[in-house]
Amino acid sequence: MIADAATRAVAADLERQSAHWVAAATTFLDAEEFASEAAWRSVETFVGLPLRRHLKVIVEELIDIGRATIALTRAARRDALALPEAMAAVQKLRRRYTQVETTLDFFGDAVSSRTSPQLRAALQALDALAGASIAPVLTRAGLAPIPVLTYVDKGMGASILRADIRLWAPGSINPVAAIKIVRHNLYRPTSLFHEAGHQVAAVTGWVPSLQESLGRSLAGDAELRAMWLPWASEIAADVFAFAHTGYASVTALFDVVGDARTLLRWPIGDPHPVGWLRTLLGCAMCRAAFGAGPWDDLEAAVVTGFPLRRADPTVRALLERSRSRMPGIAVACLTAPVPGLGGSPIGAAVDPARVSPAALAELDRTAGAALWTSPHWRRTEGIRIVALAGLREAEQPDKASAWIARAREWMTATPLAA
Repeated sequence: MIADAATRAVAADLERQSAHWVAAATTFLDAEEFASEAAWRSVETFVGLPLRRHLKVIVEELIDIGRATIALTRAARRDALALPEAMAAVQKLRRRYTQVETTLDFFGDAVSSRTSPQLRAALQALDALAGASIAPVLTRAGLAPIPVLTYVDKGMGASILRADIRLWAPGSINPVAAIKIVRHNLYRPTSLFHEAGHQVAAVTGWVPSLQESLGRSLAGDAELRAMWLPWASEIAADVFAFAHTGYASVTALFDVVGDARTLLRWPIGDPHPVGWLRTLLGCAMCRAAFGAGPWDDLEAAVVTGFPLRRADPTVRALLERSRSRMPGIAVACLTAPVPGLGGSPIGAAVDPARVSPAALAELDRTAGAALWTSPHWRRTEGIRIVALAGLREAEQPDKASAWIARAREWMTATPLAA
């Protein structure tokens, strides 16, 4: 059917719209539209190359869709029967553009958070530390390495956009694990390992196994089982952070969850354990792995400073019963089999004993002052240095600022990969 003047006018405008979106999409081929060249250079090759390659592919797919849409709009100028398909194609192109832009903007913002030489060095260090934390598990599980991109942002808690999940652009699979570190924990980055734990749990089948282990520990109390089992994903990540950084991970966690307004609350559907219980679980894991120590004082401070009488009456009994069973819960978490590790617990790949206070003291004594300056120690013991700095900050609150300054100086020095 030959298109009349009105139909041709509609088709012409559709072609104009399509040309606009294609032109806008073409600018995406330049990665510097979203982050500076210096910021992109700060991302290690192992991370940056697959990421930029993947982003280029989804942009090229968008441009191909745009060009096909332009062809449809041109056909509609000649044939009125083609107009509905052309109109639908333009709407699809608009939506795809937004989805691709969201994907690119996310990674551009992440890379662009490396705004100064100090931040670039710190985030490069975190990239390396996160990669080092998951490598032993992936190797033992026979899995390929996973690139990690860290970035800094505001807020209280860290987060992760896991590798191999779908991104905003249809058909686009995330090629890297993108981990957000918040500013207040940038130089005490135990949360980095919590987020890395989410990635490990996803690829090893850990969470269902941990749920079963928790279920056995809480046998005979259906209400506690119903409370604790949905928290397994976050608990697995906490266990992973604990295995890497010990008590430092527990005190850092309490600094995040220790809001008096929420510490004793249980929002239905929240995947995170009640903050009060989550802190006590960390202390119980310390006792299970290390015996008595400063975590006993932290638990006393939490229980005294936030007594259960402040909890909602509907939750109070569950919190009290959970506390009474915490030793068994801690053991269940630490010993839960990980399918990807052949049924061995996470400690088979990452032994918490390596970050006990005694082990960290021995590291400190053996390395001496070189621990904070030597490239060798940075490469071989970077994670344990994070654990040591966090432990000392917790043990010596009167010297906390000095330990934070030392950690900052260490993290912004020569990159760990050097």
